[in-house]
Amino acid sequence: MNQFLPADFDCSDSIREEIIQKLTAFEAIADELPVYIILDARDSSVVYMSKLGLQLLGATQEQIRQLGPSYHLEFFNRMEDTFNRPKFMEAVQLSEPRKWFSFFQQVATGVEKAFEWYLTAVRPFVYDEQGQLLLFLAFALQLDPNHHLTEKAERLMEENLLLKDNYQRFASLTKREKELLRYIASGKTAMETSSRMFISEKTLNTHRRNIKRKLGAKSIYDMIKFAQAFNLV
Repeated sequence: MNQFLPADFDCSDSIREEIIQKLTAFEAIADELPVYIILDARDSSVVYMSKLGLQLLGATQEQIRQLGPSYHLEFFNRMEDTFNRPKFMEAVQLSEPRKWFSFFQQVATGVEKAFEWYLTAVRPFVYDEQGQLLLFLAFALQLDPNHHLTEKAERLMEENLLLKDNYQRFASLTKREKELLRYIASGKTAMETSSRMFISEKTLNTHRRNIKRKLGAKSIYDMIKFAQAFNLV
């Protein structure tokens, strides 16, 4: 049995040979590459993971394979995974063969399985004889915790989760309220905002209370986070 594919992996002999050839080439330069993972496009389970990836996760190839699709729940931030995985599965299925889909994610590779940030890029890897995507390739590059990209990744993920959980709330705002929210998040004073919107400060305060109520915001800071997440500023 070849180490690159499980014995029960469902594909033709010619496709199996193609996969083995590609992974043999990868393995020859594995020390020059970041973590790479080959995933089954049908259920997102891991077919093969590089030795570096296994070392960082503290697992064997067989253990990773036995997890099936639950591999993602075992090692990734679950809230992020529910946001990231459907998006990259859809994007890779629809993308051109050489097009990459990239995203930030947290993986349990730290001390005592603490989450660490990675930049992951995914693309189609192997198609079957009918032209259906069979496998995709993922490269995962660990971010320096002291680099500004790590801070940016955390902010982006926080905003993405805010978008996912609060879209209906944001959609309940009127056009006027969204305009006011943009002024508030931009740091405009009450006088400046009321002047720009041609309303009294009393009316402005009423709008502000309504916005906070609709968004479930408890402070101006919460309102600013909404404005940033929904690209008002």
